[in-house]
Amino acid sequence: MADHTFSELAEVFESLERTSSSSAIVGTLAAFLSTLGPAEAKAVAHLLRGETAAPFEALEFGMAERMIVRTLAQAYEVSEQRVDRLLARTGDLGTAAELIAGRKAGPSMSILYVSEALNKIARASGKGSQEEKCARLAQLLSRASGFEAKYLIRTILGSHRIGVADMTYLRALAKAYTGASENKEITEAAYNVLSDLGEVSYRMARSGLAGLRRVAPVPGTPVRMMLAARVQSLDEVASHMHGDMIAEYKYDGERVQIHVDKHGHVQLFSRRLEKITHQYPEIVEAIKKSRIAKGSILEGEVVAFDFKAEHLLPFQTLMQRRRKHDVGTYIRKVPAALFLFDVLLLRNRSLLAQPLSKRRPLLQSTVKESRLIHLSKHIMTAKIGEIEAYFHEALGYGAEGVVIKSADSPYQAGKRGWSWIKFKKEYQKQLADTFDLVVVGAVHGKGHRAGSYGSLLLAAFDPATGTYPSLTKVGAGLSDMTLRSLPKILKPYAIAERHRLVESGMKADLWFRPAKVVEVSGAELTVSPVHAVARGLVKRGGLALRFPRFLRFRDDKTAQQATTVQEIYDMYRASLAQARGGVRDRFASDVPVVSRPRVRQAVPRRPP
Repeated sequence: MADHTFSELAEVFESLERTSSSSAIVGTLAAFLSTLGPAEAKAVAHLLRGETAAPFEALEFGMAERMIVRTLAQAYEVSEQRVDRLLARTGDLGTAAELIAGRKAGPSMSILYVSEALNKIARASGKGSQEEKCARLAQLLSRASGFEAKYLIRTILGSHRIGVADMTYLRALAKAYTGASENKEITEAAYNVLSDLGEVSYRMARSGLAGLRRVAPVPGTPVRMMLAARVQSLDEVASHMHGDMIAEYKYDGERVQIHVDKHGHVQLFSRRLEKITHQYPEIVEAIKKSRIAKGSILEGEVVAFDFKAEHLLPFQTLMQRRRKHDVGTYIRKVPAALFLFDVLLLRNRSLLAQPLSKRRPLLQSTVKESRLIHLSKHIMTAKIGEIEAYFHEALGYGAEGVVIKSADSPYQAGKRGWSWIKFKKEYQKQLADTFDLVVVGAVHGKGHRAGSYGSLLLAAFDPATGTYPSLTKVGAGLSDMTLRSLPKILKPYAIAERHRLVESGMKADLWFRPAKVVEVSGAELTVSPVHAVARGLVKRGGLALRFPRFLRFRDDKTAQQATTVQEIYDMYRASLAQARGGVRDRFASDVPVVSRPRVRQAVPRRPP
């Protein structure tokens, strides 16, 4: 099989840009992928996302727009002013590069050559790395045609206008190598364990579906975390879950996945699959002393903890630990503890298919608790009334509420379903839960908000289509400090027009690539003629969130981990049922005290 050229890939990129139909995108991608060898398939999967490696490797190009302007000027021997004029005219440095290069045609470059060259740019670090990056990019541009230069620059800036969602790509991958996009369930299952479209593509191209059916967790490669559905009343739990349930405290902290490799080396990954080992060095040392078996992957929640009062502290307190520098100072200022609640791999044996009722005892047997390392507090019961009492106990301890898990549930990596249900109660007259939404647009500010944004356009995520339908605009709750920082925070995601995966009838002054997640509260869900959540499921438009209020940025979540359309639609239906008297609120009156069965607690001991 002959090597494919980067020019061929650029033509695919251009074709995808002109395509709006999801099925047509799948067809175009599948036709190209089917011609690739394993290494090429891996490279294409990464380049499509503007990367050269798995996202959890955090290998960034580290070239800002200004650096690329200088590099283009040097590579094509033009002034930076000319590059700036073309950028202002086109709104895209890739198009500016194509116009400057003109019809120039360089020698043919293979996809693998370009991928390796870009990888070297991303890996350049230390003293003199900026000059090295510029020199390597200039060398690559000298070999590229104007058409190729456009997509080289867009790849580095992460500004592709292709809009291929992960699930769309996995459908195309299945169709390319099996002839049936319905096999996406197998490619998706492998992706949820490997967390890398490139690796899934490599295995699929090399061994077909058989190579993906053998996928198992590997220490050092984060597994996409299983997620919980939500309910507004504990009465709803019985309609989704039967038999024994394990109810755990819902800790208001940062969910982490703990990897212990064959050498005993410990790595921590966030819900976004980012390496955050450096943020919690004291937790890492405690894990090393806790006798966790080598070749294991566990999950838990790191929380800010008041050891004197033996009480959990809010998430906002813990977020002070999200830093690269001065970590030692904040270990003392914001003490933290780890509460473990699941085990995915033990001594290199996958436990994903094992029921929670078996995983939980294995977790308890492999962890030696200490002042900083604990098992999550939980009970096992088949009675909603006992969970109800446990919920109130959790609130008294400082937890957000409870997570209720079916005792016979396997670990469904990357899935959100009714095997896990979260329940938390806000004691105010508004919706019972908050929303994690994606920033997709903004409106210019006026008055004291001039120079920043007056409001942000926010969207939910629809996993079925890979799209981001809008739900609301938020301006309330944005502090002066947050307002001042918004333009800088959102600049890396700015695009010239509405992203192709964003659905909304709202107008915005600025548009953003779906990436940044914020948490908002709201008063109620209502039907809107301009917002797009659940459009087609409700009459006269989509759903909108009324009286939204900005609460905080959710840097621990990716856009695809935002609140889903189905969750919002379920909440809307539940609120209608409540209004009609169809759902009884258990918390409208005092809750009777009931005895708690089989309680297994892990309370941090006071320091000696």
